[in-house]
Amino acid sequence: MRAHFFPGTNDSRQAIRMQSYLLAVLTSLLGILLMVIWYFLGLLSGESLAWILATTLTLLLLFFWLFRIGLGLRYTDASLTLAQMAAASAVVLGAAFAADGGRAVFLVVLVMVSLFGALCLRIRTLLIHALGVVAGYACVIGLLQLLRPDVLDLRLELLHLLVFGLCMPWFALMAGYVSELRERLTRAYRAVAESERTLAEAQRLAQFGSWTFDPSDREALWSQETYRIFGLDPAERVIDHAAFRALVHQEDRERYAALVDQALGEGRELDTEYRILLPSGAVRWIHALARPVARAPGREPMLQGMVMDITRRKTHEDQIRRMAHFDVLTGLPNRNLLMQLLRHAVAGAQHGTSLAVLFIDLDGFKAVNDSLGHEVGDALLTAFAQRLGGALRLSDTAARLGGDEFVALMEDFGSRPEVEKVVAGILLSAAMPFQLDGRECRVSASIGIAVHGPACADAGALMKAADAAMYAAKRDGKNGYRFHDQTAPADPAASVMQTGPA
Repeated sequence: MRAHFFPGTNDSRQAIRMQSYLLAVLTSLLGILLMVIWYFLGLLSGESLAWILATTLTLLLLFFWLFRIGLGLRYTDASLTLAQMAAASAVVLGAAFAADGGRAVFLVVLVMVSLFGALCLRIRTLLIHALGVVAGYACVIGLLQLLRPDVLDLRLELLHLLVFGLCMPWFALMAGYVSELRERLTRAYRAVAESERTLAEAQRLAQFGSWTFDPSDREALWSQETYRIFGLDPAERVIDHAAFRALVHQEDRERYAALVDQALGEGRELDTEYRILLPSGAVRWIHALARPVARAPGREPMLQGMVMDITRRKTHEDQIRRMAHFDVLTGLPNRNLLMQLLRHAVAGAQHGTSLAVLFIDLDGFKAVNDSLGHEVGDALLTAFAQRLGGALRLSDTAARLGGDEFVALMEDFGSRPEVEKVVAGILLSAAMPFQLDGRECRVSASIGIAVHGPACADAGALMKAADAAMYAAKRDGKNGYRFHDQTAPADPAASVMQTGPA
């Protein structure tokens, strides 16, 4: 029904217009009730009551029609407040002229009519209306003196006019001030709301949220984006210190709590990264910045800060670190990481731990790669890397240098036969056929072995010796292994002994 009689009521101005009109209807009904009471008290004739009722209903229907056609939407004052006030005041002044007494009540009604504009009209408009009403009442007194002096107590009415004339402008000034103050507050509220929306959108785009922690009540105030970053619904959960600690990853919880205590207790700024656990169980990386903010004397400082979701950055950093230390194709450690591990193993070998380097090269790989293509070649390398991992002990390390060259590190073995047993497993895993892209591919492996000792005391010497032994195995017919001779350290290439089958 509301939408039928007042189309477009979803518009805020239309809603205000309807509310104002309904309020005017209720006020008019109150005025009609007063006129009826005046009639029964003998202060108003039936004829006067009739024209007052007719005029009031006519004006109500007129404004209803004006609102129905949307005329008010053409103006800033969508509810036509001033027009309604002027029409109502004219009816009240007419009723005051028609009444045989008790006109002070009509002055009260005129003040009630002025209340319509108290929250929406400016001071100037309200003052003009007030002066117009005072002038209108003065005209009523003048007309009564001329036309109906028998129902007029001139001295009393002049006193009423004096008081009314002084009070109405003052009332208009106060009401206008309240109206303008309300308008300023409304603008300020809208500006704050818009700023909050802008800030929330900026935080959403930048993927950072703001927060405040009050240590006195151990509660935190979060922005919408902070809730989003932590995977929480602001409508469902109030964050206190204990609830927040539960969100922080267990491994980072104590460290983060200590940093917060330092920031509050020592006035330090907080700048740290930590992990949180989302309700889904996923882990998210957070970068937090905060600083203590002093408050009134005697009150603990509170902590204000921001959080940023750095999960993507951390993922990229992990990928970069992995690319720097691991082979992209096979996932094995690359040359850089291998040399770090080898130097660490050499340091252990200098204290008595056994160490051997196995240099592995695939025989026949180039033919497969050239004839079947790089994709098949890459698949073969990946498959061999998996087989190599299965052939080694759990304590051993496999790495890929590049191409078809691999290296294995063996530490803490008991004897040479133990090394040969592992090498035999590698040779067997390489010689087994590979089923790749529906085709059977065959390769073999040549392995050079260098054991840590006086002739191979550092990482570089071990790698050179194992490489030379591997080439010796190839010269001896491939698909075999050779140990490097420790008795001739001057030239690794010339110090390879035929100590393994080829």
